[in-house]
Amino acid sequence: MISSAIKQQIEKLFSEKKYQEVIEISDKFISENERPPGLSSILGTCKFLKNNNTEEDIRSGLSYFEEAYLKGGNSIHGLSGVTNYITGSVDIATKNYSFRKYAEKAETYFYESEKYFGENPSFLIAAKELFKFHLNQTQKKKIVDKLIQNKNVPIVEKMGSIFDKNYFYDWSQQEYTNQVKLNSLNFPKYEVKNLNEIKFKENEKIYIGFVSSDFTDTHSIFYFLKDTIKYFDRENFKIYFFSFRRKDINKFFEKEVKNLPDEFIDVTNLNNQEVVDLIQKKRINILVDVMGLTSIKKTQIFNSRISPIQISWLASCNTNGFDNIDYLIADENVIPKKEENLYPEKIIKISDIWNAHCGFEYKRELNKSPFENNNHFTFGSLNNFHKISDETIEIWSEILKKCENSKLLLKSSTFNCNQEKIIDRFDKFGVSKKIVLDDVRNYPYKDGHLKVYKNIDLAFDTFPYNGVTTTFEALWMGVPVIVLKGFNFNSKCGYSIIKNSNFKNLIANNVTEYVDKAVYFYNNRKEFLELKNELFKNILSTPLFQTKKFSKDFCNSLLNIYKKSL
Repeated sequence: MISSAIKQQIEKLFSEKKYQEVIEISDKFISENERPPGLSSILGTCKFLKNNNTEEDIRSGLSYFEEAYLKGGNSIHGLSGVTNYITGSVDIATKNYSFRKYAEKAETYFYESEKYFGENPSFLIAAKELFKFHLNQTQKKKIVDKLIQNKNVPIVEKMGSIFDKNYFYDWSQQEYTNQVKLNSLNFPKYEVKNLNEIKFKENEKIYIGFVSSDFTDTHSIFYFLKDTIKYFDRENFKIYFFSFRRKDINKFFEKEVKNLPDEFIDVTNLNNQEVVDLIQKKRINILVDVMGLTSIKKTQIFNSRISPIQISWLASCNTNGFDNIDYLIADENVIPKKEENLYPEKIIKISDIWNAHCGFEYKRELNKSPFENNNHFTFGSLNNFHKISDETIEIWSEILKKCENSKLLLKSSTFNCNQEKIIDRFDKFGVSKKIVLDDVRNYPYKDGHLKVYKNIDLAFDTFPYNGVTTTFEALWMGVPVIVLKGFNFNSKCGYSIIKNSNFKNLIANNVTEYVDKAVYFYNNRKEFLELKNELFKNILSTPLFQTKKFSKDFCNSLLNIYKKSL
């Protein structure tokens, strides 16, 4: 039995964030048998949050969470234990792959406890990350649907789950728009000055602000922003970056990002209201969201009227649903005229494509196609494994079966999943032995990542959530990419990219065409090599990499809407 004095001391120290002292007092005065499940959860939290914690602390913390669950059963303490165990194991396994066995045990505990806690928001939120980590699309979809329907789920988590619908086929763009618009009503409105009170006339130019959590060389948006900003119309515009990501000025590329705009403002340590106040103080005429629903806690500032013109561009390739976002930047391929009514924003159409890539400093060389040096044909995809839907797995498996002497090289663009699980998903179709995994951890630098394309004959795009950066990368390296034309902005990105590459025979209008095109190139190697050589020779002269022209078109579009607003 724990004395009331010890209990009060522990509660006081925990509230003061003196985590190591909580652990020491518990070890000194409370035996394992006496330890109640609630205290086990507290000790697990202390192990995770203490300063300079070690791998042993993490293991110990997970053991405490496990103990809380096993002792607590279907009580509130059991819920806390299993939720913390799931969350903690996934978090650490994402950072340190050697901990993935804990995330695998977490899956067992989920199924055990689902009957008790299957409607609890915290449990469901943890479960979504668990099945995301394990690449279990079927279970993830079930959890996503539950989170969307559960009235008690916090709005940020609910909107994040709506965004997750982009990974699945069981919805229409109209349904998606309706859901985000409805849920956007639950986001806060920040205190803002009336725009008439802001002295925009004192601006010597049009002040444009780009807001993002990803202003860093390690994020793909850098390669789309770099030249767009470099060639920006500085005669008419003054450019601001508002960065929610702490910059490391010791990194070369971080310095390059910082030097792109006229003014780079780190707002990492500001709350959303303070960011809104700062943006208005800077008298920003046009405010551009470069996050979308990929960074909901920050994007929600756009739910308020901060600037006269507010635009969404580049990040999530779909609507945010906020009434105060006026425009969505797209092109005719991703949002044709007849589909504009499916998006609440007015659509700004860039003449060719909605973005352009600056390319890399890596030396381009026309490499032999890998099949010329070995006895098999290698398909490949370097997309984030979360984009590899069940439908994608099935179609790729069908191709591998039809192309007898073939392999599929996969490398996730991010390290946030149990990579081996992707093999299990192909095993269902009997082709797992044809899968080659290339570990993202082997390539800390961009040129190392690009070299992987030398091992791929023909690349595959994912669906319904298309790759964007990976398709630009493959084409820049001279590797053709087969894409499937989708049904909305997000799922038509590949279509727009390949259409603008002028290699329209790489576009499939349905899954049958997707399979047929892959099999055709597998069987017609001479024609494939001709296409590959032509692609390598001409791709940089297409709108995909003509960044100077894109920047000019982009600026002209902004000038037009600015003049209309006067």
